[in-house]
Amino acid sequence: MNKQVLQDDVSRRAIVEDLDTCLLVEAGAGSGKTHSLVERMVALVKENKCAVDRIAAVTFTRKAAAELKGRFQLALEKFLAGETSQDKKVRLNHALNDLDRCFLGTIHSFCAALLRERPVEAGLEPDFVEIEELEDKLLSERAWEEYLTRVQVENPQALEDLLKIDVSAQDLKEFYRVLSDYPEVEADRNYSPVPDLKAVRVALNKLLNRAEKLLPANAPLKGWDSLQSLLRRALARRRIFGLDEDITLLRLLAILDKKGRVTQNRWLSRDDAIAAQDAFNQFRAWREHRHKRLVDFVLPAVEFYSKRRTERSRLNFQDLLMSAAALLKGNPEVRSYFQERYTHLLVDEFQDTDPIQAEIMFYLTGQDIHEQDWRKLVPRPGALFVVGDPKQSIYRFRRADIDTYNEVKKLIDLSGGSVLHLTSNFRSVKAIGDWVNPVFKGLLPAEATSFQAAFTDLNTVRENKEGNIGGIRTINIPKVSRNSQREIALFDAGRIARWIRWAVDGGITLERTAEEIEAGFTERPGPADFLILLRYKSNMDLYARALEEQGIPFQIAGSGGFSESAEIAELLKVLKAILDPDDSVRLVAVLRGGLFGLSDNQLWLFKQAGGHFSFYARVPDSMDQKDREFFEWAFGRLKAFRKWTQDLPASAALENIMQELGIIPYALTGELGRSRSGYLAQCLELLAAAEREGITSFASLVDSLELLIETGVEEEINIAPWENDAVRLMNLHKAKGLEAPVVFLANPGKDVTWEPSVHIKRTGGLPYGYYVVKKKKGFTEEILGQPLNWDELADIEKKYLDAEETRLLYVAATRAKNLLVISVYPDKPEISPWQSFNGHFEGVPALEEVKVIPAPSSVGGDTITNQDLAGARGGFLGPGSPLNIPGYTIASVTSLVKGSGDTPERKATGRGQSWGRVIHRVLESSVKKAPKKAPANPELFIENVLTEESRAPEEKEQVLILINKIMQSTIWQRMLQSKKRFVEVPFSVKVEDGKQDFKGDTVISGVIDLVFLEDGGWVIVDYKTDTIENEEGLAGLVDYYTPQVEMYRKCCLSG
Repeated sequence: MNKQVLQDDVSRRAIVEDLDTCLLVEAGAGSGKTHSLVERMVALVKENKCAVDRIAAVTFTRKAAAELKGRFQLALEKFLAGETSQDKKVRLNHALNDLDRCFLGTIHSFCAALLRERPVEAGLEPDFVEIEELEDKLLSERAWEEYLTRVQVENPQALEDLLKIDVSAQDLKEFYRVLSDYPEVEADRNYSPVPDLKAVRVALNKLLNRAEKLLPANAPLKGWDSLQSLLRRALARRRIFGLDEDITLLRLLAILDKKGRVTQNRWLSRDDAIAAQDAFNQFRAWREHRHKRLVDFVLPAVEFYSKRRTERSRLNFQDLLMSAAALLKGNPEVRSYFQERYTHLLVDEFQDTDPIQAEIMFYLTGQDIHEQDWRKLVPRPGALFVVGDPKQSIYRFRRADIDTYNEVKKLIDLSGGSVLHLTSNFRSVKAIGDWVNPVFKGLLPAEATSFQAAFTDLNTVRENKEGNIGGIRTINIPKVSRNSQREIALFDAGRIARWIRWAVDGGITLERTAEEIEAGFTERPGPADFLILLRYKSNMDLYARALEEQGIPFQIAGSGGFSESAEIAELLKVLKAILDPDDSVRLVAVLRGGLFGLSDNQLWLFKQAGGHFSFYARVPDSMDQKDREFFEWAFGRLKAFRKWTQDLPASAALENIMQELGIIPYALTGELGRSRSGYLAQCLELLAAAEREGITSFASLVDSLELLIETGVEEEINIAPWENDAVRLMNLHKAKGLEAPVVFLANPGKDVTWEPSVHIKRTGGLPYGYYVVKKKKGFTEEILGQPLNWDELADIEKKYLDAEETRLLYVAATRAKNLLVISVYPDKPEISPWQSFNGHFEGVPALEEVKVIPAPSSVGGDTITNQDLAGARGGFLGPGSPLNIPGYTIASVTSLVKGSGDTPERKATGRGQSWGRVIHRVLESSVKKAPKKAPANPELFIENVLTEESRAPEEKEQVLILINKIMQSTIWQRMLQSKKRFVEVPFSVKVEDGKQDFKGDTVISGVIDLVFLEDGGWVIVDYKTDTIENEEGLAGLVDYYTPQVEMYRKCCLSG
């Protein structure tokens, strides 16, 4: 693409030319955010603004960091190849050589690096441990239980005070988790007086008496409305328990403590309905009084866990950020040191990073090293480069805060920096941009507000040739019974899966980018060219099943399937039963579950025969032999499982148990088998990782699994990572930064409105938090406490959330490269998460209705016997089976060369192969120490090698003489002057049938003793310790060994 035609060309040139100015780049979707960051890094090195080891580039995820490193290396190599200035070539070459010294990683890993370099000033132990999310959750849960135990022993009155306001300490566990997520935020603790319960009691009795008169005697034709149902429950409780006791009154208020919807035509009169609603809304003050008392009880638990982590030198992600910020804030000398250590800081995806990162950014780049208020700091010219897109800020629930983004933007602008805009979109074809722009021009403000980013045009530059599919399409779903979410999704999933099957089979062609063509893509799409996005996790299984029915490979992300896995739930039952052999209830659950399969009748017969439900108990002899064998088999397995937990490391025991149960292949053979078996593999991997982090007991491992199920797992594992050509199916939050030629915005039958429960105010000083205290009751929640004036605060938070929902739509609409397909449910469009697009479908064609040949279904057949299985097993495991016929030959270079000709006559020295190994190892060590002439103490090293090879120590002098002669040789001096050198280089190269005179595919392996790089290319050196008597003998050895070196050369070229 010719840059001269780009509307944002001035901004793009400023990124690589204006290196002495701090920049915040607002880069729209598909505009090349990471590309601009990489070009800035290359320009800094090339123009001698800094060395590569003085750069720190911070990214959002580890995956993004790995990608950034690869792209930076490629960019350095590209610019080095095209550079004409010798000085710049030298700088770029040094940057390539020192690439590993450049920091490229997440903000958490960056903070860890700072803290490890200056732990004493940070008040940390030098060997502190960074804990991953799973271990943090588990330790947090344990700290909560330990805190409650301590309160019970040391301050039981605190628990009694909670009971007086009708709250159990265990009800506050979820609130403890919320407060733990915001350790730097001061929680609101404003006091609200105890409401006058006498007045409430009188008012409640008055309402209930009136309701008794107003409520119809019989249920209305359309049923009771929600307020009527609530009042009927309240009347029943008053009849049974009365209202004289405060606790009884409060529990009744808790039942009424929700928004009852009044349907006026179901009441006796409109005035009665409004009066009942007004009276109902008066019972709210109690939550405000409880709020401070609940916060005061939970805050010490958060502090207790923080102290526990400090005592054990364990830091979670927030500790890393806060400790790094505190280190830089309070230590001018440390700040000065790191400002010299990292002269240039570059930050990617800033719109979704943690607010504390802003502090760290300004402490590392601010000119005044004594100023502790980061908002007053002015960055050094050119020291800070920030790139992001406020229109794609979608992680408020993960602490991302658009207020912080806006504040940083303002500070950079006011301090002499510049705010640039990249609007050219290289991802999407123009037809998509032509539709997206008017949609979001109406959804986003012209100027940025406190809640929302400003609209900017999506200047798409890609053309779409006629005949290739492109633009916008809709899938119009017909009315389904009761507007059922599942039915809508089922129809939608079928349409999408059939269309993808048709498209992959040649139904469409795609306009490819230059990069795609270079990578080998053709106009015909593959499964990986399709991305299906759902706003929420629910119903994702229907889309997966529809793809599976069409035989289309797919990968799922963000489905929440780990927590819903039936196999993992069954596995947890088994593990809990193993831990407690005396728990008969758990044992029965395991025996009648899917992994053991005993029937209720068998369990009843066992009990009737006098059996005891413990797997250590004896199975009654009076039972039927077949049933007795079932129980003996089940009890035997469980006893073996328990013994493994006692004899083996926890993760090894778990792996053995899972293997013995056959749970992974069982899951794999069922519907959505890859996903289900993937959850089990992921379970094993996560728990093994937890064990490596210090969770070593089997009981702790089971607790970890239970916590994983409860809290969910964000990332999902792919058990066939080599199969990359698959449709991607994910929820919208997982699609950040992704793209695909064809994108479906699916599942138009579910839209959820969430009531805010947290509001963090970060403007104007220290962050201040307002929290609603809730407890879970099945699938519902009960509010236990709320801050004063919460309705006003909730309205503010709702504006943030609504603005973010619009930004999510922007992310969804800008993932497609060629075609964007939006599913629509016209009969009730307001239930769709894509409803904001309604009104913009005029002239948009519907997606083609296609017919595909259905995948063959399984049919019935003869019953398979054990003899049939044995015969089949003999067929596919027998000597004539293709499984036992080698698909390739394995050969070493040495064996190929030695078998290709006559071995020359050599003088027998009696030293054998071990002598050669000694010389090889000493030379290897010497090369590694180069350009120093030899190891620091070569004689000691040689003695050790001779001892390991069981050779006489007296041979040391002979080794020294030989090594010194080699070091004086021409080849050794060339090696010392080489640009790069490597020793003992292993390799394996596949040679296809018919090439290089090989019959059948052959994998050739070997180890090259030494390779080094000169201006003329790579030099291969192979050591030999044969004894040479004369020139003729030397010539014979050269002829004999030359094919070996030549084979090394060929393998290097083909590799």
